[in-house]
Amino acid sequence: MPLDTKDKVAHLLRRAGFAARPEEIEQGVAKGLPALVDDLVNFEKFPDNLGPLPNAPAQNGIPPNTSYLDLTTQQYFSVYGSLLNDMQRLWLNAMITTTRPLQEKMVLFWHGLFATSGADLDLRHMYLQNEHFRGNFDPNTGRLGRLAATHPFPVGNFRNILENLSKDIAMLFYLDNFLNVKLNADVGSNENYARELLELFSLGVNDPITGEPNYTEVDVRQASRALTGWTVLFERDDRLIRQFFFNSSAHDFGPYRVLNRSFSGDGRQLFDIIVNHRNPGQQQSACGRFLGYRLFKFFGYDDPEPEVINDLADTFDGVHGGDRYNIRAMLRRIFTPGNPTSEAFYSDKAFKAHIKSPTEYIVSTFRLLRPTGLANSQLVTQVVLGLRTFSGMIQMGQYLFFPPNVAGWKEGLDWINTSFNLARCNFANTMATLVQPAQGGIDVHSLLQANGLLTNGQLAPAERVVDFFTTLLLQAPVSAQTRQTLINYMNAPGGSTDMINMKVRGLLHLIMTMPEFQLS
Repeated sequence: MPLDTKDKVAHLLRRAGFAARPEEIEQGVAKGLPALVDDLVNFEKFPDNLGPLPNAPAQNGIPPNTSYLDLTTQQYFSVYGSLLNDMQRLWLNAMITTTRPLQEKMVLFWHGLFATSGADLDLRHMYLQNEHFRGNFDPNTGRLGRLAATHPFPVGNFRNILENLSKDIAMLFYLDNFLNVKLNADVGSNENYARELLELFSLGVNDPITGEPNYTEVDVRQASRALTGWTVLFERDDRLIRQFFFNSSAHDFGPYRVLNRSFSGDGRQLFDIIVNHRNPGQQQSACGRFLGYRLFKFFGYDDPEPEVINDLADTFDGVHGGDRYNIRAMLRRIFTPGNPTSEAFYSDKAFKAHIKSPTEYIVSTFRLLRPTGLANSQLVTQVVLGLRTFSGMIQMGQYLFFPPNVAGWKEGLDWINTSFNLARCNFANTMATLVQPAQGGIDVHSLLQANGLLTNGQLAPAERVVDFFTTLLLQAPVSAQTRQTLINYMNAPGGSTDMINMKVRGLLHLIMTMPEFQLS
């Protein structure tokens, strides 16, 4: 059965962001789907409320008001735990409170596609990369801050995204390209990054429709030559390295031959060749198909049809008009009604069928129930990550800044197994039962009062309480049997007269553990 407008708005808000509150759905319906899409993809017109990274704690000889980025190596290691905590809290808070949900969703997407890990890197490089993916860091200058609209991340020109990625400090260290120097006419001295650039970041090993190989081993080796001398600007003292450097003396100027194209120079033409590459007999670019598959898999469903992949690849190639290689145009194609890709996005197959990642599960909980005291507390990372409760994001299988390997986090059913599901159930219990003011948990009293469910200390009938919380948390009706089961729970005798802290919080726990709440 086709989705109605309300369902489409809720679906869009959940996928392009992290959650859909009832008032946001009502506003979206009043605005209309095309206008809502326009607001989401043109997020720059809304102020960014992302906060700065706090300064390092004044300890171990570190002067007050010193930025983590200005610490010596020894000082950095002395406050490693504080920095990690601050970085996690900053990113979580960005996703929980952002006025630009699609921007933050794309930051999460790029961290999964262009994976590097804090396990192998200076955490400050991970922080700079996080800002880079948000469009707030320039590796050419090492400068942080709101940058020009031409910055390719997070939704700009993919050819330029690949060039910027190849200059990203965390990536240069993670895949060793900072060591890659001229060797011979066959290969550079280190081919790690060139391999992943083709395999994981731009083309994929095989075409997602035909399965034919997208590149050869020779292409990898020749690409590594083109990227020789792409390194970092080493500092003479102990300051943090934060700037890309093109070392012409270590660079192989070619000629090289990659993807059946010969070229010479500083290596930048490699990215033009990658985004334009077509396999024999294929109308769409291989890069367009790869990105079409990855983007729709992230926002739509796991196994997009060839028609969807090709339609997005055509958008990437500029067939539908507009700039080529433009990520924003591809996102607009997915979300705007009236084309084959958006028909798939707003289909029954996609609706409430995406398994939330641990990040989506937790951020949606915060955006729906608004435990603002906890969100603003230093405790948030301990509770959310599971460092204190052992039932948080880490136990669910996702640790921000620490993907398992260069292939990034897996999606879909990989988020569900007995251990991960138990962690979700335990997290739901932790969140629902944080009742002490100092803990900053969910303010159930205020929530009930604001919605007319608690008057003069009298709780509304169970039916109304159940309907309110299922609508808030699930945005879709539950089955009659499930509704009655929840009502029966509310009406069953309990061991306490404190209905709110026992029954209502118990109801929250039950809903958050239902299969429906695991889906977006």
